[in-house]
Amino acid sequence: MAGDRRVGSGEATVVLADDSGPLRLPDELIADLDGIRLPETGVPGGPAAPRPHPERLHRAQYSYWAPLRSRIGDVDSNQHVNFIALATWYDEAVAAVTLDSIGTTAGGPVPDPPPRSYRIQYLGEVTYPGDYEVALTVRSVDTGSVHCELGVFRGNTCLGVADAIGPRGEPSAGR
Repeated sequence: MAGDRRVGSGEATVVLADDSGPLRLPDELIADLDGIRLPETGVPGGPAAPRPHPERLHRAQYSYWAPLRSRIGDVDSNQHVNFIALATWYDEAVAAVTLDSIGTTAGGPVPDPPPRSYRIQYLGEVTYPGDYEVALTVRSVDTGSVHCELGVFRGNTCLGVADAIGPRGEPSAGR
């Protein structure tokens, strides 16, 4: 919130799993999570986010790549790279592709504005230390928006995917 204006929102799907797959969340945990649910967020047991299409998990699906190295500051209390850090990785990948596609060198203009929304799905653990690649492909462009698909990879393993929507913008003179 910025004053009385909502400027962002988010939601999460919690999955408890072991080697056999997903497990039922304990009733106490469900009650705790329901207790902190905001009023405008759906109903318990509602539809889960659709799983990514299998092609999204393969490197050949993506056109552009940005290397990234996890930093100790990216890690949460569970020793995983936290969601804010991952969201900034996606922003950095979009910026790197934008800068590369317009031929800008270091010290040039920063892409503006970044994507206005992401839908992120976690598929595996992103940890520290680690070297990763964030992949991107432009799925579609319409009159006002660019729709991108992104993935976080360690080697050939896809650890997460994201869908991003950003403003199309107009190229400036010289691009």
